[in-house]
Amino acid sequence: MTKAGIAATALVVVAAAGIAGAWYTGTRLEGVLLDSIEQANQRMQSQFPNTDLAVELAGFERGWFSSQARYRLLLQAPEGGEPGLEVFVNDHIEHGPLPLSRLTSFRWWPVMAVSHAQLEQGEALAELFAASAGRPPVTLTSSVSYTNRITGELQVAPLNWPGEQSATFSGLSAVYATDTAGDGLKLSGRVDSVELKGQANISLVGMDFVLDRQRDASGLYLGSGRLELDQLAAVVDGRPALSLSEMVQSDVTRLDADGARMEMTYRIGSVNYGANRLGSMDMGWTLSRLDPQSVLDLAAIYNSALLGDIEQQPQVLSEQLEAALGQLLEGQPRVSLDNFSIRTTNGESRFSLGLDLDRPLSLELPTEVLVPQLIDRLEAKLVLSKPMLMDMVRHKALFQPQADQAAVEQEAAVLVEMVAGMAEMLQLGQIEGDNILSQLSYAGGSAKLNGQPIALEDLVGLLAGMQGM
Repeated sequence: MTKAGIAATALVVVAAAGIAGAWYTGTRLEGVLLDSIEQANQRMQSQFPNTDLAVELAGFERGWFSSQARYRLLLQAPEGGEPGLEVFVNDHIEHGPLPLSRLTSFRWWPVMAVSHAQLEQGEALAELFAASAGRPPVTLTSSVSYTNRITGELQVAPLNWPGEQSATFSGLSAVYATDTAGDGLKLSGRVDSVELKGQANISLVGMDFVLDRQRDASGLYLGSGRLELDQLAAVVDGRPALSLSEMVQSDVTRLDADGARMEMTYRIGSVNYGANRLGSMDMGWTLSRLDPQSVLDLAAIYNSALLGDIEQQPQVLSEQLEAALGQLLEGQPRVSLDNFSIRTTNGESRFSLGLDLDRPLSLELPTEVLVPQLIDRLEAKLVLSKPMLMDMVRHKALFQPQADQAAVEQEAAVLVEMVAGMAEMLQLGQIEGDNILSQLSYAGGSAKLNGQPIALEDLVGLLAGMQGM
């Protein structure tokens, strides 16, 4: 046989295998869709209990090389409330093992199907389709492997809401990887800009996000997430823009021997008013010794309150909340503000707080009885920079250009010395160089302020006196 004959024979075999595979995929696909929908509904019921939220396969037409599916997402309204929400999604599904769209993009690894899903225009989404100029506002292209892995791309179209109060959205582009059981999710994407115009103009520029989550045997999604924003700016009444730049939010969730642990950090690299730099901020939180089931229950209660009708079942939600909080406190969770720091040109102030909680006899106890039972241990430390306080008072001249600069400088010096003097007089703080230091600890019903024992009643009185100033 000639080389041409061998090549032709090979092509015929490949084509025949592709047709047979496509036919097999078509017969299997509807069952896979129904299984995935059933699993999705089960997850929604666990995450959004007490709500009538469901997805169903509204239609399915099977062909040799492709099929057409239609999904219906329904959120039933509470009795006597507003009408429910009904949204349809159209899905053109190319059969594997070698869908045409993958062949034309030189991706030849066999897959079970390639899905091209998009929102269907309808009454509920009329305003959204108008904002997208008639284009599908959301499209999802997914490749489903024979091992039930899913990879794909998410596109949100540019949106525009004209009018006296207008809004524009540049669109969103993201890639993701998951599976038909929803046990894991990797997602990364970007939004170039969002702009709101009205009495105040607000703009967001350059948002990038990354998410990597995997569901643990406990049911919690563990992993990390990160959100970066180049700039968020607001302009009011033609004044200089107040802008936040180099914003970063990150989180990590893991499961330790004593429970779940969540670490969250927030950073604002620069706060500016017009061309003037005001300062920067960092903050870090840690939540540890969290009972996984309690976290899931509290998240479900929150979701129910968000989508459900609280007024129809306040007693049920209240009982569920009390039970979940009680179980969470049984594990003696710890809440820690690891660092909260504010920096200006001439100084930096820092605050940290650690709080160990315990389960009280009842959450309905009077406050003066509840708090000592609820708080097992507390440590707090404040470093207040006098130069930073002076910088913040000096900023008054930026917001009030008519203010006399010399008077503002004098006001800053007087105010800082007054704060330092009051801290020493009330024994709330100690002066060390350019800083005002304050430390508070509490354990076993006893408190210490700056190393000196203090009765709880006296401490409460001091704090109440400061609040009244």
